Amino acid sequence: MRNFCICFQKLGITSLSIFFYSITTTAQIVPDATLSNNSRVIQQDSIRIIEGGTQAGSNLFHSFQEFSVPPESTAHFNNANYIQNIISRVTGKSISNIDGVLKANGTANLFLINPNGIIFGSNASLNIGGSFVGSTASSLNFADGTKFSATSPTTTPLLTVSVPIGLQFGATVAPIRLASQASPNGATNILGDPVGIQVQTGKTLAIVGGDVVVDGGNLTAESGRIELGSVAGDSLVSLNPTNQGWSLGYEGVRDFQNIQISERIVDGSKIPSVVDTSGENGNGNIQLQGESVELIGNLVSLLNLITGARDAGDIKINARKLIVQDGAQALVNTYGSGAGGNLIVNASESVDLGGSYTYPNTTDTRASGLFSATIATGKAGDITVNTGRLRIQNGAQISVESSGEIQDSQFIPATGKGGNLTVNARESIELIGTSAQGFPTGLFATTLGGADGGKIAIATEKLIVQDAAAVSVSSQVPQKYIYLGDTRNLGKAGNLEVQARFIRMDNQGKLTSETEDGKGGGNITLIVRDLLLMRRNSQISTSAGKVQAAGDGGNVSINAPNDFIVAPERENSDITANAFTGSGGKVQINATAIFGTAPLSREDLVRLLSTNDPSKLDPQQLTTSDITAISQTSPTLSGKVNINTPNLNITQGLIELPTELGEPKLAQGCQTGVPQNQSQFIITGRGGLPPNPREFLRNNAVRVGWVSLEDVQNRKTEYAQKANSVNLTQVVEAQGWVVDANGDIVLVTQPPTLTPHSMRLNSVSCSF
Repeated sequence: MRNFCICFQKLGITSLSIFFYSITTTAQIVPDATLSNNSRVIQQDSIRIIEGGTQAGSNLFHSFQEFSVPPESTAHFNNANYIQNIISRVTGKSISNIDGVLKANGTANLFLINPNGIIFGSNASLNIGGSFVGSTASSLNFADGTKFSATSPTTTPLLTVSVPIGLQFGATVAPIRLASQASPNGATNILGDPVGIQVQTGKTLAIVGGDVVVDGGNLTAESGRIELGSVAGDSLVSLNPTNQGWSLGYEGVRDFQNIQISERIVDGSKIPSVVDTSGENGNGNIQLQGESVELIGNLVSLLNLITGARDAGDIKINARKLIVQDGAQALVNTYGSGAGGNLIVNASESVDLGGSYTYPNTTDTRASGLFSATIATGKAGDITVNTGRLRIQNGAQISVESSGEIQDSQFIPATGKGGNLTVNARESIELIGTSAQGFPTGLFATTLGGADGGKIAIATEKLIVQDAAAVSVSSQVPQKYIYLGDTRNLGKAGNLEVQARFIRMDNQGKLTSETEDGKGGGNITLIVRDLLLMRRNSQISTSAGKVQAAGDGGNVSINAPNDFIVAPERENSDITANAFTGSGGKVQINATAIFGTAPLSREDLVRLLSTNDPSKLDPQQLTTSDITAISQTSPTLSGKVNINTPNLNITQGLIELPTELGEPKLAQGCQTGVPQNQSQFIITGRGGLPPNPREFLRNNAVRVGWVSLEDVQNRKTEYAQKANSVNLTQVVEAQGWVVDANGDIVLVTQPPTLTPHSMRLNSVSCSF
């Protein structure tokens, strides 16, 4: 089945070398003595009230020797309401283990800086009115040049009234782990799961350190901003004020570390991780920045869903490698009139998407991948992938869709337009196989209602589509549900555009732009620089309409003016622009040559299939590779197939003799006086002549004896040894030649004695 709404196994490129140790003694909040006005801690039952600190304007500074919060307890920063930023640091050597509540008054932003590491346990939560920044940086930098350092504290620091502008990291950067499943006052995220670590609506939740592991933990910032950053030593991450709090910049970072968002197993149950900025007010943004970013496990999600009238923000993933496996997804959906956000992936080396998850006792499948959909009237967001290599396999997908809502086995199609999918892969794109249930791997742009689907644009050196994988832009009706839309007025399928040096389609690989009914198939444009190779029942199709359905076929344009199109004749790889009751489309091919495939008309299909039944006039029923643009129902509505190849004059350079030569008249024998071996007539050159002088000299006629460099070197050595064994002080000119006992000709210094010899002929003379 296709995945509707929220498009509801493990490949690790690296093993995150992170070791978190639980604190076995009672966690403590212990102030140090490094401020002019030191922090004070007052304990009331399970609440630790933090007072004092040093104030500078609207900034309040706290400094601690240790800072941890045990389960079922609260660390309450008791600040004045006019404080904008509460800035706390840990100057000791212990990790901050946060497994309770961090609380502050008013709308103050809270900063927690501990260069030793931070653990947010399963019960950790926030009760603050502003944004939260948790970091293992060594210092917080300010606009006036001052620093609030956790590694070089002074007894009388120069504190500042200016705003923080950056996080400065030392030579080594400690990790951060998040595993919170807290649900304060029953709060849940867009999926109905616990919110975990949550900031207020429209605020920022930023976690920046070394390796960042979200291990069965949830992060929530409704209509706000979530920042996850993993950096290496000596990095500077900028803090840029926004209406949501802060956005982070990584211009001052040379090297990055790893982000892993995965599920956690507790007592045999899998607890997924969810990073969620969804909300009615839109504007949600998620940014992940690291060396490698991994999303692994069923229901592991990056979510930015809009339910109201305002437009959503974006999800951005910047890394060297991105891995999405085992049912994990990143989604930018709209459930309202606001436009969905965009999903942007910049992975300089590679993107690997693989696998899917099938729910127990069902056929419902959640594919791994990247998804954008509209469920209502808003336009779906776009997906852009920029990388070196893209590899998708085992049922994973990248999909942009005008989808719909499912209610009681009924499908209500969306009216918002589908998004566009753009993939720029510098080296290659590989789409391989299907899921275990047979759902195809691939790139998809789909409309399931009256709105038009988006387009797919691909640019790469090498595109490989094999083992039933697909690149598809389509307009279709979901078959599993009662469809409440107008099946006679489906939206138009989008266009598919590919620019590549080499395209290989193998074992039912597909490039399609099709519609079941409605306005017609979209167009496919392929620009190929070297070779288009179609093997074993692969298809390029812009066909429209199924049996008894309307719609005109789309157009196929293949432009390879300096190269070749190859589809072996008996492998049933077809290029089609057909329609059932509508008009056939147009196939335009410009290539140096086409091998194995040829156009077929409707009349050809009728003859070869021995039927005039429109439902059976399908070139896939033949074993040959074919090119068609027909109307299956009406012979008068067939499309056009135009094939332009260079005009080759294969007889150019040949001389036509005035008459055909007769059979030569040869004597029965032609022998010398002494019988010898029979004579031979040998034609040499480029492997021999073709059987007919009017045929091409085929490449397979060429036979070249390959000589390895090792053989050449051995021969040089052998010749040099022979030359060294001969006295080369005098060169003697050969005076004649003789034939030795082996029949070889040998040059000699003395001319041989010649004996007159007269040739005797047999009784049959040699006549020509």
